[in-house]
Amino acid sequence: MKKRKRVVRVSAIQLPADVEGRSFAEKQWRNLQEIRRLLAVAGERRSDLVLFGEYANLHHRTWSKRKNEYVPDDIPGPFTRVIASAAKKYRMNVVIPMFGRHENVLSSFAVILDRSGMISGCYQKTHPTEQEQAMGIVAGNDLPVFSLDCAKIGIMTCMDIEYPEVAQVLMLHGAEMLLFPHVQASWGEVDWEIRYRARAIDTGLYVVSACYGYPDGGWQPGKMIGRSGVVGRDGLILAEIGRGIGVLSFEMDLDNKRVT
Repeated sequence: MKKRKRVVRVSAIQLPADVEGRSFAEKQWRNLQEIRRLLAVAGERRSDLVLFGEYANLHHRTWSKRKNEYVPDDIPGPFTRVIASAAKKYRMNVVIPMFGRHENVLSSFAVILDRSGMISGCYQKTHPTEQEQAMGIVAGNDLPVFSLDCAKIGIMTCMDIEYPEVAQVLMLHGAEMLLFPHVQASWGEVDWEIRYRARAIDTGLYVVSACYGYPDGGWQPGKMIGRSGVVGRDGLILAEIGRGIGVLSFEMDLDNKRVT
């Protein structure tokens, strides 16, 4: 009997880098509506796994000196319940990175919701920047692999990808796919592209990235890098969304290993 392929449909959601509004509350509300809209797109495509960029619950993606705009969401809480509703409705796993408070710890978390809408895991970023640490963000001390019904995933949030050991430890722990949510700007675009392509080569795993984008004509050098997409096991970029706003979906066969 011929073995059935393990094909996983992954969607990377590229939210707007800039959210308009007259107040903090209005911007946050608009951001949540855009999250709902793009989750529906991923759901209609029958995605198995959906990934957002880092700090998806905040309307500002670039570094802000206005500390009152850094308002953490509780995990679980009202924000995660909105995401859970979409995960359950469309029967898909969702990984949504958040500035949040989980078990009384403030950090950059990646919350994993399964197809039933339940929180099945929560990764705490292990390498926050100096600015993040100064803001009170606590570094995680574990590199777990999460077993979903479609794949075993490891998560490298933004600065985590700087260190080859992170990807290699996740691979050794059994990860079949690496997720890379981030908020990188494009001054270091070549540098960062080399890094996430290298992590695929280092491990022989697919790397799925999610960042932020702009309306047509809104991007210029120095802004958010965008280019959410998929890097193959050999480091080749298999798909990417460019600088825009939307959802990139890609099917990968986890049984199709790299041949060396």
